[in-house]
Amino acid sequence: MNSWDEVTDVLVVGSGGGGMTAAVTAKDNGCDVLVIEKGDQYGGSTSMSGGAIWVPDNYLMEEAGLPDSVDEGVEYLKIITKGMVPEERLLAYVEASIKMVKYLHERTHVHFAIIPGYSDYYPALKGSKKEGGRTIVPKPISAFKLGKMWQPMRPIPLQARAFERVLLDALEFREMFDSSIMGRLKAARILSKYYLNPIRFLAKLDPHLTLGNALIARLRLTMKDRDIPISMNTSAKEFVVENDRVTGIKAERNGKVISIHAKKGVIVAAGGFEHNLAMREKYQRQPISTDWTIGNPENNGDIHLMGEAIGATFKFMEESWWMSTTLVPDKENPYMVLVDRTLPGSIIVNSQGKRFTNEAGPYIDVVNDQYKSHSDEHSAVPAYLVADHRFHQKYPMAAIMPSASTKKYEQNGFVKVADTLKGLAEKCGIDPAGLASEVEKFNQYTKTGKDLDFKRGDTSIDRYYADPSVKPNPCLAPLSKPPYYAIEIYPGDLGTKGGMDADEHARVLREDGSPIEGLYATGNCAAPVMGDTYPGAGGTIGPAMTFGYIAALHAAGV
Repeated sequence: MNSWDEVTDVLVVGSGGGGMTAAVTAKDNGCDVLVIEKGDQYGGSTSMSGGAIWVPDNYLMEEAGLPDSVDEGVEYLKIITKGMVPEERLLAYVEASIKMVKYLHERTHVHFAIIPGYSDYYPALKGSKKEGGRTIVPKPISAFKLGKMWQPMRPIPLQARAFERVLLDALEFREMFDSSIMGRLKAARILSKYYLNPIRFLAKLDPHLTLGNALIARLRLTMKDRDIPISMNTSAKEFVVENDRVTGIKAERNGKVISIHAKKGVIVAAGGFEHNLAMREKYQRQPISTDWTIGNPENNGDIHLMGEAIGATFKFMEESWWMSTTLVPDKENPYMVLVDRTLPGSIIVNSQGKRFTNEAGPYIDVVNDQYKSHSDEHSAVPAYLVADHRFHQKYPMAAIMPSASTKKYEQNGFVKVADTLKGLAEKCGIDPAGLASEVEKFNQYTKTGKDLDFKRGDTSIDRYYADPSVKPNPCLAPLSKPPYYAIEIYPGDLGTKGGMDADEHARVLREDGSPIEGLYATGNCAAPVMGDTYPGAGGTIGPAMTFGYIAALHAAGV
């Protein structure tokens, strides 16, 4: 182009964990950097998430005496990705993620901690770590350190807050589900840190930031230290290509079209297409809906369409980071069904009243199993989480708090309640005989602690969000005390997974395998290094940050 409205060395599109990590890395390696953000809040899906990243052989494991190696990490990834991802990309991820985490620890405000006992999602496979250590989470931080920068940060969804107010860290969140006397005392102590702290009256939301908010806050403070600007309300519209190289973009800022020149590269970290119904219907299995996703509402595939226009190739467009969700009336976003399906005293069934999955298994597998169970003859979309009164007394069901009145939710149709399983089945459109038979069989499994159908609770990862006070299996308890409850379960997601194919340097590839010079992709607008699977908690944000780091180093010529 003959003229540009703005010029920088590295242009980063998107302000989530991947984009911010790329920006900081590029700046620290001698580049001028500009970050543009489509919305009026920064942080992307990372800010809305648990904030965990999955990094084999990280420095925290070494400090904790947990043995691991690059070879083991790569071996595990090779097994679960089943040859769908080039080995050089898997190796690049594992090696660079270790360096990235150490770099952030030593040079920035970003510090992590291990979640004790949080194993990989497939602990029986070779190369996995049953004892945990690969999943690490950001340390909490006070929002007041951000000053005026706190307000435009995308908040954690209400459902990730205890009683829709209190932000807990990952370990505290787990301890809330121990129903023993000691467990309840621990929960009271955890909550008292918020309710007895007068500083809470200074803000509408809990200023003790944890999870994804803590990660984004730490990255934002690091960007502030380096004077890296974020241009809000600036939406990428078109890649500028000159001599087969991406040299910048055309963008729209507050209604005005501008051109931004990136002398060393454009790094896109702008999320997936989860809120683009046309794209979901084109690429993904049916039934599908944009109503079931809990991904960033700004994510509608803009970057995917821009990449398509310049010849980028795409992979895994049929996949998402699947997560069971439910739709609570009067709530802005769906609720993810994570602990509800793991805790003892609940099951998930299809219209035949039959279970179809290990409810406590990896969430991506639960949704895949839901789709496999669904057909024109026998529906599994929606499926139903069924629980008894004992479960309701102890544990949450989405927005319904333990022991709370369900009257409002019965009236708005969110929960079905009946004194018998037959009555519940009729209200839900489930086969009554099938449900009665399934519950009778399941209740027998709870006596021995062995789920002979789906092995629920057999692994440490199954039991992570269970109730340790329940024996012999903390994931299994009978459904035997009326009334009975049911809520609808949908095949939702944390975001779509498919995107532009990229090499080990995060360079976007054409169909012939050649790189599009000057263009890098990370996060959910890039094809996932995890293929169609999920290695462990943090398998989304870990690659986003790592390939943001890799892209920045390559663009900087390091």
